Order: sequence, then structure tokens, then C-alpha cells
Amino acid sequence: MFSVIRQAALVATLLCCVLAVEHARADDTQALQELGHGYAMFHQAARQLSLIDKALWVKRESDAVERVVTELAVSMGKLARSLEQAADASPPINLSDTGLPRFEVAKRQSVYLERGLDLGTPILGRTGHDFERTLLLSLTAAINQQRHLARVMIDHEPSAVRKQWLRDANAVLNARYDAMVAVLERHYFCSSPE
Repeated sequence: MFSVIRQAALVATLLCCVLAVEHARADDTQALQELGHGYAMFHQAARQLSLIDKALWVKRESDAVERVVTELAVSMGKLARSLEQAADASPPINLSDTGLPRFEVAKRQSVYLERGLDLGTPILGRTGHDFERTLLLSLTAAINQQRHLARVMIDHEPSAVRKQWLRDANAVLNARYDAMVAVLERHYFCSSPE
């Protein structure tokens, strides 16, 4: 009788271990899927922002604005391409699956269109300082979202290579953000008297 109880206890313990391992695997799978969604959202924004300098083709802007917008477009293009290469590593990342519900996707597209961040709607009706200020404010908001996305993903990325990519991307985004904020502060915000 004692042997049967021992065997039952052993089987129950083994079953609990198997269930715990399966649960951990499911958690790992979900975490990797969520990271993939984060990378897909980052990639989507990077691709869109890599084209933002095209808005300058139909507008006249100051040298400072042209410089920071062009630097952003070049940086985002490089980040998008390097992410495409990193996505092929194991485990691969599906950069087309953001995991977002359709209404969130529609809302984001609406924001992009309204703020003129979609190629083909380069902040219509705005000119001069109004155009530049609106463009820079819109871009700093978009960059801020992406740099925070990269920042929060770092702690959850198990791959050392991808973790370093996120750190590098965050550094690039911080530099682009700081450059745009500096132009805004220098040219478009009132300075407080000292």
C-alpha cells in the first residue's frame, strides 16, 4: 500500500513538473510573439518615417528643419533595413504582424494622416513657421513613441544580438529626438527671461 501511495505521489510530482514546463513554454511563446509585435510596430513606423523627407519636396523650410528631418529619414531607413536583417535570425520575426486590433490600426493611420506624417499629405495648408513647427512637433511625438517602445522591449528581449539592436536603435532615436527638440526650442518656443 505504501508503495502505491509513493508511486502515485511520484506520478503527481512528475505531472506537475511537465505541466510547469509546458506552462513556461507557453509563456515563452507568448513573450516572443509579443516581442515580434513590438518589432513589427517599430518597423512600420520606421518605414513611414524614412519617407518623411519627401514632404520637404513640396515645401520650403529652413536649413535647420531640413537638416533634422533629413537626418531622421536617413536614420529611420537604416533602422528599418537593419531590423529586416535581424528579423531573419532565429527565431524569425514577422514584421508584418503588429498584433494590433483593426480599430487601433485605423486610429493610428488617422493620426498619421491628420498630422501630415503620411507620404502624400505633407501637412497640407501649412507654410513657413507654422508648417515647420507642426512638422517638428508631429515628428518628435512619433520618435518619442518609438524610443519608448525600444526602451521597454530591451528588458524582455532574450537574444543578446537583438537586445543590442534595441539599445542601438534607442540611442539613435534619442539623438534624433534631442536634435528636433533643440530646433523647436531654438526657433519656435519662447524663452523664459532669466
